[in-house]
Amino acid sequence: MKKLFIILLFAISCTNGADNKSRAFFDHSLFNKLLSENVNSAGMVNYKAFKKSVNFQKYITSLANADIKNLSKEDKLAFYINAYNAFVIKNVIDHWGISSPMDIKGFFDKIEFDLAGDKLTLNQIEHERALKIEPVLSHFGLVCGAMSCPKLLPKAYSGKTVMDQLEKNGKEFLADPYKNRLDKLHKVFYLSAIFKWFKNLFEDRYGSLLNTVKHFASGDDRKFLEKNDVEIKFLNYNWKLNKQ
Repeated sequence: MKKLFIILLFAISCTNGADNKSRAFFDHSLFNKLLSENVNSAGMVNYKAFKKSVNFQKYITSLANADIKNLSKEDKLAFYINAYNAFVIKNVIDHWGISSPMDIKGFFDKIEFDLAGDKLTLNQIEHERALKIEPVLSHFGLVCGAMSCPKLLPKAYSGKTVMDQLEKNGKEFLADPYKNRLDKLHKVFYLSAIFKWFKNLFEDRYGSLLNTVKHFASGDDRKFLEKNDVEIKFLNYNWKLNKQ
């Protein structure tokens, strides 16, 4: 009887452990509220509001102290994308007065941030964390603080919706004429430099850059691409700060 009781306790303990793991969660609600209040529909950021916000500092501290080992793959992806976007904002307000991220030497590859027990640069969060989980769609969620970036959403990412949201972001990014545009007269698709910098990753997923464009294009543009031979050229990247 005693032996049976011990076995039952062990089974209950294992079940509780599994439930705790399945319920692993990181709270992005502070960041979600800040984004909803301080990012407009075009993705432009009210950096002054973030600079004054006590809640933003609380969120940054929560990123440093986070325990993410039991998060799902999707929750980790949402965590790293939110962290990257938050640290870009922090980097801007820590160097108040800049007109571009490129004004600060090491903005992406030297300045480190405390994240879940590690010290990481923005490039490391991007390449060694987010892109390791999702090497293609992550590019449509990581916002580097520049005008040519995919737009920052007025909400934080969550594990439940992150993949669908990133796919939607990709379609909206390609349809934004300021960042990508199709010249039907000359049969040229002018793509963001993002597609040049990460060409291999897009080709690995979709077979070619043209197939990538076809995947994310919609409506008349997609029909045009299916019926015509189109040359691909790349636009210069506008590094001006994405501020309101």
